Order: sequence, then C-alpha cells, then structure tokens
Amino acid sequence: MRLGGSIAAVTGGSSGIGQAIARGLAAEGAAVVSYGRRFSVASLVGVPAPGQIAEVRLDVTDEDAVRARFAELPPLDVLVCSHGDGSFAPLLEARAADLRAMLEAHVVGTFLCNREALRAMAARGRGHIVNVTSTVVRDSFPTCAAYTAAKAGQHGLTRVLAEEARALGVRVTSFQPGATDTPIWDDRPEFDRTKMMRPDDVAGFLVELICRPAIGVAELTVMPPGGAL
Repeated sequence: MRLGGSIAAVTGGSSGIGQAIARGLAAEGAAVVSYGRRFSVASLVGVPAPGQIAEVRLDVTDEDAVRARFAELPPLDVLVCSHGDGSFAPLLEARAADLRAMLEAHVVGTFLCNREALRAMAARGRGHIVNVTSTVVRDSFPTCAAYTAAKAGQHGLTRVLAEEARALGVRVTSFQPGATDTPIWDDRPEFDRTKMMRPDDVAGFLVELICRPAIGVAELTVMPPGGAL
C-alpha cells in the first residue's frame, strides 16, 4: 500500500490502459477518481476511501467541466491522462474532422487537465503528472498521420510542462506505450492482438514508477517483447 493517503485522478478511466491504471493505483492504496465520458455520475460525491475508485463523467475538451471537476478534488498527488481515441487511414483518405477531434482530445484535453492539476500541486510543492502518449511520437507508421500529429502535440506539451514543473517540485512523465490490447484496435483486424501488451502489465509498470517519488523520469517507452507490430 505504497500510495496510502494519496489522492489520484485518472482520465480515460472507463476502459483500456486508463482503467487498468486506476485499478493499479487503488491497489497501492490511493484514493482514485476515475474520469470518463461513459460514466453516469456527473460530479464527485464524497472523496473515495483509500484503495477505492470513484467514477465521474468528464469530457476533457470542455474547459468549464474540467475546472469544475478538478475543483471538487482534495489536494491532488497524482494525475494520469490516459484519455483519447484514434482514427486511422492513409493521408489521402484521412478526414480533417477526425484530426480536429483527436487534437481536441489529446492536446487540448491534456492541456486543460495538466493545467488544473499543476495549479493544485504547485501550491503544495509536490505531485506527479503522467501523460500517456505513444511510441508514434518516435516511430512512423502508415495510416497513422493524424493520430501521430495529435500524439506528437501531446508529447511536446508534456516536455515543456516537465521543464516548468520541475522547479515547483512536480514530476512530469511522458509515458509511451507500444501496441497494447485495448478497444482502439477493434476496427483494425489486420493486427494480431495476441502479440500486444496487456493493459494490466502496462499499468503495473507505470504504477511502479509513480510509487517511487525519488526517481524522476521525463520520458519512458514500453514495447511488446516482439517490438513494433
């Protein structure tokens, strides 16, 4: 229970890596508020007990909603931004509307949540912000132009935040997982999901880092044993 007494918030907590991270943080004793668009509860009703998860609806692209939800939180120790979706097509077939939606989610949504979390953490001189980016910020893959643009923007934001937050006592990490068996692959049957990482394994690795406040890691890449698929 290395995170006993800590308050953690996770976006994208209704499925995939975000859901696994919320569970992993709770297993270490954190009181976790998990945000997702699919949740039915509109606002936080009481702080969850240590080791428990409260699920709250949030559209991270809605600035007023982000401010309101973060204002409900007690002093925050950890924020993990794991929200977002992907749309994949060759550039000649890609739609600008899909790119705009991903930029709103991955870049604007991360910006809003990071800003509110940093304000709270800076006042206390400690905390850890993790943005779940992707290996596409380093490697190039066909059909991923729009998704890569959104993730690259998110990664760039995280790098600057890390520089600004260091003097405030706040750790910032760009966490870059490779192919992980989540719903983002549901419409891409050409990929063998049995070769992908499991969300619980990816989350467990990240939670281990969060539990070690004496270590600062600005960027961290994790991949399936077989490499890029």
